[in-house]
Amino acid sequence: MTATVPPVPAAVPRLSRNRDFQLLWIGQALSDFGSSMTYIVLPLVLLASGNSTTVAATVGTVSLAVGLVARLPAGYLSDRCDQRALMLGSDLVRLVAVGSLAVYVLLRPVPVALALVTVVVSVAALEVFRPAQSKVIRRIVPTEQLGAALSLNQARAYGADIAAPAAAGLLLALEPSVPLAVDALTFGVSALCVAVVVRAPRRGRGPDGAPSGRDAEAAGPQPVAERFLTRFTAGWRYLAGDRFMRWCVLYGAGLNLAFSALTFALILGVGSRPDGAVAVGTAMSAAAVAGLAGSLLTPYVQRHVSLKATLVAGPATGAVLLAVAWTSGSTVAFVAGFCALCLLIPVISATFGTIMAVAVPEEIYGRVITASGLVAQIVQPCGPLAAGLLLARLSLPTTAAAFAMAFALLAAVPVALPKPPQTSTPAPVRSPS
Repeated sequence: MTATVPPVPAAVPRLSRNRDFQLLWIGQALSDFGSSMTYIVLPLVLLASGNSTTVAATVGTVSLAVGLVARLPAGYLSDRCDQRALMLGSDLVRLVAVGSLAVYVLLRPVPVALALVTVVVSVAALEVFRPAQSKVIRRIVPTEQLGAALSLNQARAYGADIAAPAAAGLLLALEPSVPLAVDALTFGVSALCVAVVVRAPRRGRGPDGAPSGRDAEAAGPQPVAERFLTRFTAGWRYLAGDRFMRWCVLYGAGLNLAFSALTFALILGVGSRPDGAVAVGTAMSAAAVAGLAGSLLTPYVQRHVSLKATLVAGPATGAVLLAVAWTSGSTVAFVAGFCALCLLIPVISATFGTIMAVAVPEEIYGRVITASGLVAQIVQPCGPLAAGLLLARLSLPTTAAAFAMAFALLAAVPVALPKPPQTSTPAPVRSPS
């Protein structure tokens, strides 16, 4: 990894002086904070309106499903349309959707249909925003600083998860519509930040907008016209043709599944014990702090630790601590293993993201990151079910042993790690954006 992302030259200004990056970061920090509050508040508002827990849970399921369905079209749009316009439109759509819901909650009990529409619209807009933002960041941030930029974006999300629950509780006590109104306001601030971001020339493109330099070589001969399906699947074909990228998404899928299952094993296994709710709440708060710390440590790790060592360290550390939880029956060791993974998984995620941002040609970047994200997360929803099945048959210490073995296997996988691609390596996809 240290050979893939070069050190920052002294002449390159720090990210703290990059006006466009700072504006996007601030806008999204506020937006993440507001969205985290809504994620907590909306189910509680539905319960207060007389709906069952099943109905409230269905809203969460719909949110996950819409995110997966909208991801691929969003990547295609980010490659074919003006990214700043997509980001502005996404923020304004979410402002209207969440703002309308806030007004409705203020006046009367919220119907389930309105809650579902708000969730569908908001999540779809978020999926459009994400790849567009990734492409803009790739252009406004020097290549040498992409790792630091991605780690700061991850830290932003963890910070929102730490601060949002307490803020949501306080605002909800004042009036149920207030946290929703605050969320809507954050989208307005984010839209304002996006609107004043200076347009940056597309990296790897000439004055006429056509790929140039290494990106032109990566894109290959440019056909006069291509069918929609060929353009739409360009990201999938890039992943299929690049051995390292295939390895990354499959490794990520296994890690996401195991971590998702471990999270719910912690919630269900520890939470069912006396005073378990307090223990789970403390563990989740500690995990969020660990995730924030891991995100901030990412640039240092990328400069001083090899990629293979990073990929081994995360699951191996979790495996050791979970093995201790198995042999000792210690809940503290179980929580420690969970928090260790929360510390190291952001490093792994940002490292993969940096390699992709450096290596993938810009004209298909949006489609590649959405396709890889979909593959890496497609089995993640099976994690809670796996945790429930394990705990239904095994004790918590024995379940810890099962997770220790799973993470030990993941730690062994990087032995077969292919060589990462270099900056703008020729892509196997012969497709224009």
